[in-house]
Amino acid sequence: MPPLFRFAYGPMIAASWLLVVAALPLAAQSRFFPDVPSFELPLASPRVTGITGRIVDATTSDTRFPPGKVAEVGIGEEFPVFALRRGPRPISLGFGVVAYGRFNLDDPKSSMVSNDWTVGFDVNAELGHWWLAGQLYHESSHLGDEYRDTFNATRLDWTREIAAAWVGYRAGSFKVMVGPSYVLVDQLHLPRGGMSAAVDFVGPTFHFLGVPTRAIGGAFADASAQTDWKMSQSLKGGISFLGDHGKHTMSVALVEHGGLSTQRQFYTARSHYWGFELRFDL
Repeated sequence: MPPLFRFAYGPMIAASWLLVVAALPLAAQSRFFPDVPSFELPLASPRVTGITGRIVDATTSDTRFPPGKVAEVGIGEEFPVFALRRGPRPISLGFGVVAYGRFNLDDPKSSMVSNDWTVGFDVNAELGHWWLAGQLYHESSHLGDEYRDTFNATRLDWTREIAAAWVGYRAGSFKVMVGPSYVLVDQLHLPRGGMSAAVDFVGPTFHFLGVPTRAIGGAFADASAQTDWKMSQSLKGGISFLGDHGKHTMSVALVEHGGLSTQRQFYTARSHYWGFELRFDL
C-alpha cells in the first residue's frame, strides 16, 4: 500500500466515519450519498470523469508511434458520499476512481499505449457564486503490453500521492477556476509543485429534437515544476443533452490539446491532437 494511504487516507477515513456516526441520530438517510453536486474537473481538462471516448488526430506524437489516429477512453466517477452541510450551499465529502487508456489506431493490433489510474477523496463546497474543492488522491501510470513489446520500452515508476485545491467563481454562464497542487509522495523524486487554470462556459438551456440541451465550452491550462513549468493548454466546445433533473448528461464536443503529453508515462514529450469526444456523465 502506498505510504500516503497509510499516513493520510487512514485518518481521513477515520474522520469520515466519526462524522457519519455523529450524524446518524440526526439524519442518516439524507447525509449518506446526498443529492448534491459531485466534484468535477474543468470541462476542458484532459482528465475527465464519467464514461468518455475520444478519437483524435495526433499531429505531434508523444510516443514512439508516428503521428496518426489515436483513441482515448476514460471510465470512472466522483461520488458524493457524505454531506458535511446540506441546503442551498452544500459541502460534501466524496470518493472517486477513474482509469484512462490510450490506443494507437494506426497499428494493426490497435495497440494499447498506456493506462493511468487515479483514486482518492475530495471535499466539494458549492457556496453560491464561489466554488471551493480539495483533493487527496493516488495516481499511477502503466505501459500497455503491446507498446512495451513493440518498442522494448521500460515503464516509469509513476506512483504518486497528490494534494490539490480548487477555487472557482461563477459569473452568469462562465466559471473561472485556479488550482494549485503538490506531490506529497513521488517515486521518481521529481520537483513537486503544479498549477492549473480554466474557464468553463455552460449556456442557457434550449430544446433540440425535444431534448433539453446546452452549449458548452472551456479552456484549460496547466504547468508543473517537474517539466520546468512548460505550459500545456486544452480546448473544448460542443453541446450537452440533459437527463432527468439535469443529471446523467450526454455531451458531444470537439477537443484540442497542445503542449506536453497527457499520459504520465510520457510526461516530458511534446503532444498535439484534435478530434471528437463523446461523454456520458453518470
